[in-house]
This record gives sequence, structure tokens and C-alpha cells, in this order.
Amino acid sequence: MDTQSMTFALFAFVLFILVLMSAFFSASETAFTSVNKIRLKNYANEGNKKATRALKLLDDYDKLLTTILVGNNLVNILSSSICTWMFTMAFGALGVAFATVFMFVVILLCGEITPKKMAKTNAERYTLQLGGALSFFMTVLSPITFFFKMVNKMTHTNVNEDDVTLTEDELVVMIDQIKEEGTLEKTESELIKSAIEFDDKAVTEILTPRVDVVGIEKTESMDALKDVFIKSGFSRIPVYDETIDRILGVVYAKDFYNRYFKDNGAGKIVEIMRPVKFIPENTTVAKALTEIQRSMVQMVIVVDSYGGTVGIVSLEDVLEELVGEIWDESDEVQHFIMHEEDGTYAVLGDTNISDLMQEIGVELDLGDYDEPTVSGYIQYKLNRVPVKGDRIEDSHVKMIVRSVKNRRVRMVQVTVKPQENQDESA
Repeated sequence: MDTQSMTFALFAFVLFILVLMSAFFSASETAFTSVNKIRLKNYANEGNKKATRALKLLDDYDKLLTTILVGNNLVNILSSSICTWMFTMAFGALGVAFATVFMFVVILLCGEITPKKMAKTNAERYTLQLGGALSFFMTVLSPITFFFKMVNKMTHTNVNEDDVTLTEDELVVMIDQIKEEGTLEKTESELIKSAIEFDDKAVTEILTPRVDVVGIEKTESMDALKDVFIKSGFSRIPVYDETIDRILGVVYAKDFYNRYFKDNGAGKIVEIMRPVKFIPENTTVAKALTEIQRSMVQMVIVVDSYGGTVGIVSLEDVLEELVGEIWDESDEVQHFIMHEEDGTYAVLGDTNISDLMQEIGVELDLGDYDEPTVSGYIQYKLNRVPVKGDRIEDSHVKMIVRSVKNRRVRMVQVTVKPQENQDESA
């Protein structure tokens, strides 16, 4: 073999190595961008040294990415130059054109598409395996990467940290994606989402409204209070002075029955009444929980700006926002949304409007409506007190009031319009 042939073979070998390095840098970029850092931390906590090294690289992501980009561009430029020389030696003037087409195909397929696709599919494995070589290149190329980092720092506009912070809405979307991937169960994802949204929800969305509050006037007898406990099934009864807007305290069933049987029904209600905590109606659920814990009570009274009673919130109501409905032996199980055989939904008026939209998979046009219940939404749409037979309708759903009690919708029939009808109307 003559000298020229040996030189040609040597350059062909170098070209092959450079294409492999291009594939290495491309795969590294995709793997380290796509890898799940939480899983890496779990591996590191279990003693996996490769995971620890990968996390260390990710801690300085800017340097890592700069190293990958600099390395990839260097090997691509070198490989293109060597290929051009080789093809020029073989084909003369046409060699430049042949080399351009050849390297375009080789770099695109072998240096970009294939390695990135493989790394995307096996991000964790590639991250763990390629970390050692990347650490080496980060050291070797550090003078070049330092130069580019300084140039980037001088020319790059400062980014407000608030603009890159992950928002709650984005976090909820991420949780939904993780659930779809099967990493999280539905109940787990719902619990996490409830915890995220917990701080933004107002107590008015979870309270028992004033009209549904079961209380007793302070001058009533102990026998009357016993009847209220028996009929309502509640373990706590608010005590008021003439009107529910002037709540004085609350009587616990345990305190009542201890006193009732001890004194054979004698005594006054106010003597066993415990103090109660009041919170404004604009309080969040999270703050309500803090007040309940701080005051060591089981229930708080929600009042408006005039001091009138808006409703009551119990510790159970707050916890149900996190874990869902909590039923005990004294509760009458209510199904707020029932899917009928004809495809419609029978919905209680007290149902949360957000829960309804989630159940039927339709986003209703709420406009300026900011109350939580379906009953309130219908009244808002009608702009009057609803009566049986009233209906509201839009491009998505049709609602028909089936029953009304005390000027409130008790039951409504909801029909979701087929998608094809929406398309035709559009």
C-alpha cells in the first residue's frame, strides 16, 4: 500500500471517529435534556455513582450544554473538511459537491436523527452511560466553553426570574402528563393537584351555606336541642341569638349528652356552649385550616363584611378538598352527579360547577359568575329566581331545572350536545 492510500485510509478512519463523536454529542444533548431528574436523585440516594455524576453535570447545565454544542460543531466542521479533502482527491473539482451531499446525509442520519431518537427513548440509560465521557470533554473544552459563556453573558439580556418560574397551572399540566404516562395513579394525581390548588380556593366554595345551617336559638330547652341533634345527625350545632346572623357559639354532641343525662335534661344551652371562631368570606381554604388548627376548634363561622353569617366550614370540609368525600356512619350518602341511562346527567343544585365541568368534559361559559354551585350558575344565567321547567342552553350543554325548593335549584338535568352538532353549527 502506497503512502497516498495509507493517508486516505487514515483520514477515512478519522472521519468515522468524528461521525461517532457527532452522534455522541447529539445523543448526550437529548438524553440530558429529557432525563427525569427525580429518578436520577432516587438512583443517587441508592448509591448509584453514575447518577450522582450525572446530577453534578446537570447542576451546571449552561456549561454542559455549551460543551455539547461546541464539541458537536467542532467534530462536524472537522469531518466536513476531511471529507471534502478526500472527495477532492478522488473526484477532482466535483469532489466538493459530492462531499457536501455525502456529509449532509451522514451527519443528518448518523450524527443527528438516529442518536437523538435513541437517546430520547432511553434517556436514563444514555445519561448514566455517557456522563463519564462528557465530564472528560467538559474539562478538555473548558477554555473554549469559558470564552463562549463570557461572550453570552455580555450579550445576553437579563431574564427576570419570575418569568422562568414554573407556575401552578404548568405544574398541574405536568402532573396530568405524568398520570397519562402511568407513573402516577389517578387518585395520587388528584391528591397532588388538590394540594397545589388548595391555597387558591376560597372558603365560599366549600362552606355549608347559611340557608342549610342547622342551629338552635339560645333560649330553647335542652329537650329541643336533643331533637335537633337526633333529626340532623350532626355532631355540632351552632347556637344563635334570635337570628342565625348572630351566632354565639357551638354545642358539641359529646358535651350535650354528658350534661343531659347527668342533669336529666335540666340546664341551659348556653352553659354547655363552646366559643366559636369567625373568619371573613374572602379567606382561602388554606388559611381557614390554619385558623382551625390555631383555635383548636372543629368548625368556623364564615361572615360577610356586615358581620352576617354566610355559612359554616368544618375541619371535615377542609380535608375533603384534599382527599375527596369523607363519609361516616351518620352521613347520608349523596351522589351529586348521576349519569342516567339515556345519556343525560341528574345533577344536584349544590354541586360545585367545576366538578360538573370536569365530570361532563365541557368548559361552560361562566362569564362574570364567581359562585361555586350549579344552582347559582342557573340563577346567574336566568337573571331571576329559577322555577321548575326553566332551561338554559348554549353550544355545549342544555340544562333543565327539574325541582326547586326554597327558591334554590335542587335538581337539574344536564344534556351534553354531541360534538358533530357543534361542528355543523360552526
